[in-house]
Amino acid sequence: MGTFLWDASMSVGVKEIDEQHAELTDLINQLYYAYMEGDEHAALADLINKVNTYAQVHFATERRYMQPYISEIPNFEEHMQQHRAFFTDCVNFLLEYLDKGTGITPELLDFLTDWWFRHINGTDRVMGEILVKKGVS
Repeated sequence: MGTFLWDASMSVGVKEIDEQHAELTDLINQLYYAYMEGDEHAALADLINKVNTYAQVHFATERRYMQPYISEIPNFEEHMQQHRAFFTDCVNFLLEYLDKGTGITPELLDFLTDWWFRHINGTDRVMGEILVKKGVS
């Protein structure tokens, strides 16, 4: 897959979450482009740290929005598990890259962009529909 652009068709209807989705999509794309251009380890390290930090902030934001409606969100636990899996499968590997020099591959970056795209258009869409029905925007 490579990269993708966030656009209004991917909106979940909650302004703060949509803005964070756009920002994190841009960071993931920057990471992909930096790798493909052969940028130095330091440039990739900075982007990896930004993706890690921003993902933590974003996932906490989603949890904060969902918290009052946990009992009405049918896939809440699955949603939280997907967030945990993101860090287990992706961010930990990227952090290992920084610590041990483990190689980043195009396949890993494709996995990252694909996971993010599917998460926004799947699990997050369900969350957004419920939040919008509750008057959150």
